[in-house]
Amino acid sequence: MDTATNVSRYEADKVDLNEFVKITKWVLGLIYNISPLHFILNITATIIWKWEDLIYSFIYAKAIDELIKVAQLPGASLTYLYPYLGILLAYNFFSTIISFIRSYSSQHIRVVSRYAIRKKEYDKLNSIGIQTLEIPEVNNKINRANDYLNNLMPYMEQTVNFIADIVKLVTAVGLTIKFIPAFAPLILIASVPYLLFDRSMRKKLYKFDYDNTEKGRVAGNVHSDLTNSVKLHEVSINNAYAYLDKKYTDIRDFFVSNRLEIFKKWRLGGSSLGFLNDIVILFGYTQIFQKLINKVISVGDTVFWMRTLGIFQNSLHNVIRGLNDLFEWSLQLKDTYLLFQTQPAFEDGNIKFPKFTQGPGIIFKDITFTYPNTSRPVIENLNLEINPGEKIAIVGQNGAGKTTLIKLLSRFYKVNSGKILINDTDINALEINTLYQNMGVLFQDFNTHQHLTVKENIFLGAPEGEIDMDKIKIAAEAADADKFIEKYTNKYNQVLSEKFKGGIRPSTGQWQKLALARFFYRNSPIVIFDEPTASIDPVSEYNIFNKIYEFFKNKTVIIVSHRFSTVRNADRIVVMENGQIIESGSHETLMSQNGNYANAFKLQAQGYTV
Repeated sequence: MDTATNVSRYEADKVDLNEFVKITKWVLGLIYNISPLHFILNITATIIWKWEDLIYSFIYAKAIDELIKVAQLPGASLTYLYPYLGILLAYNFFSTIISFIRSYSSQHIRVVSRYAIRKKEYDKLNSIGIQTLEIPEVNNKINRANDYLNNLMPYMEQTVNFIADIVKLVTAVGLTIKFIPAFAPLILIASVPYLLFDRSMRKKLYKFDYDNTEKGRVAGNVHSDLTNSVKLHEVSINNAYAYLDKKYTDIRDFFVSNRLEIFKKWRLGGSSLGFLNDIVILFGYTQIFQKLINKVISVGDTVFWMRTLGIFQNSLHNVIRGLNDLFEWSLQLKDTYLLFQTQPAFEDGNIKFPKFTQGPGIIFKDITFTYPNTSRPVIENLNLEINPGEKIAIVGQNGAGKTTLIKLLSRFYKVNSGKILINDTDINALEINTLYQNMGVLFQDFNTHQHLTVKENIFLGAPEGEIDMDKIKIAAEAADADKFIEKYTNKYNQVLSEKFKGGIRPSTGQWQKLALARFFYRNSPIVIFDEPTASIDPVSEYNIFNKIYEFFKNKTVIIVSHRFSTVRNADRIVVMENGQIIESGSHETLMSQNGNYANAFKLQAQGYTV
């Protein structure tokens, strides 16, 4: 058996020191760019805030010494302590300001970053291109990144606290070395076992969760089944509740028992090793008491140095815990970091296309393409020339390569060999946005914006400037959608989901007509419809196809369909099979050839008539 199969995913994906530093720098840089001023204020205020107990201890120590001195004087009065009380009051005021700055800056960053981080995520995904987004491992990163994206802000706060704890620890170490030179190395040495033990238990816990991710996902899906009102219909009727409940309970018991066992060992071991640090602290106390007995220090100094040793110990433990916390969190954020470092599969071009008023010519020249991570070409040595303003239909059975051809023209993927030219310009040399401003594509898996109104769904076809209601209605009519829209309670202002107040749920066919209306509204120079009427009734389909040819005058139109009977009015029909063009011509020409197209047309006509 391959030993690699015995290696935990945790071991394969764990974060080393170099990656930890990179992830931390990236998170801090990301948050800083979102809110520079409040980021700096938060770090500064946190460092000052962490020093608070040291400063208070010093002020109280001096006040105690003064109080003892004053108490021994005849006619002692509280007035002697007014300067110290004034200092305490002033520092309390200063501390209140620092706490406000720290709290407000943190809240400000939280509020702003909550939306800004999500925007940066979808900006990044939009920039890396469809070909990269369809890589399986990139999809895994996206899935895991979405789980932990909300941890970016807590990670930043934890890092700021860690930095402040280091500054505080360095201060405490400096003071302690000056006063009790032997104490600092002793407490540092005594803390090493705790550091290693704490890290090992964190690793054990995270490894358990990581290795049982799939089991946890099953529990999450079962929970979703039992809390989804739609799924509960079938669950209740089939009496499946008890089975699913037991499945969830068994997984819950598995996680609870194993995690509690790890926590028990963690706490017992941590408490035992913590006792070792307490012994070292007692050693430090004896040194301080000896100095007091020898009258080297005052009572106030004794209180201060005892407190300083405690602060030293707490700061050291905070640094240890903080470092381990950050390593653990950085492991969770590793996929998020790697996702943001992902680059497009191929670079954008630098030639800018103008906005065309007429449909351009398109040439597919010796095109061969194989999808990434596969070996069989989907399209091989394909040649096709589309004239400016021509209405062309591409037909063929499922898997013939029709949709792939459209994805290549849309430059979602880069061809392995050959060229795609638009007005004699290679599309790989084009700046992608200038290509897209001349193109409209309605794919089989069209978008349904359920949270938006009818008019907004159509307007997204060309979302520049204000919504033009006249154009919206013309587009809806062309898509045969105007009749059912007018029946909606709110007509073009109707929200398209029953999950929103006053919303309704359109049928699948109605959604497809709204998607068609969106592309009638776009009215681009290159118009591509990929199975545009798959969910639409025959009468509407017939009307829509006729309007497509009429509506997009002087535009280059490509219609992809496996329904041969619906594309007979195209200027030219191209038949694809196994990634190649096997026939091309008008409906009449192809029928007269009595070939693949004619046979398929006759077969479909037997069960589909208009």
